[in-house]
Amino acid sequence: MTILENSIHIDATPDRVWAALASLDLLEKYDPGVARSQIVSAERAGPGSARRCDLRPGGWFKERVADWRPNEGLSFELYECTLPVRRLRHSYTLVADTAGTLVTQRMEYDLKFGLIGRALDALLVRKKWVAGIRAFFMGLKRHVESQESGRSS
Repeated sequence: MTILENSIHIDATPDRVWAALASLDLLEKYDPGVARSQIVSAERAGPGSARRCDLRPGGWFKERVADWRPNEGLSFELYECTLPVRRLRHSYTLVADTAGTLVTQRMEYDLKFGLIGRALDALLVRKKWVAGIRAFFMGLKRHVESQESGRSS
């Protein structure tokens, strides 16, 4: 299993960050790796709600909410995809501070193909995903902070 941990500070309150992360069908608005996101469950929010994301330049995944703690944290579990992934879970924790919110992400995953998958992870996949997570975080920061500045004007 590979574990990646990343964080970013966003100049906005936890409820504003939560509003973006918890809007399952809006991921395409701030994640440059996602071409389209849509809710695929009867529930639009909360544990068990699910989305499908079409990726750039191709492929897709479906994930469902595993943990839902408003303004504090949430996690997703992959359950179907075109990626070479056997298992993936990513969690977000939101912590308020005097200047905004610290968002921490923990991603745990296993690739398919056994030893070959582990070699691919070490040589390519991990680096590519770290870059994708950084792009996601920067997009989230821009999105939330622009919403925050628009709110206070």
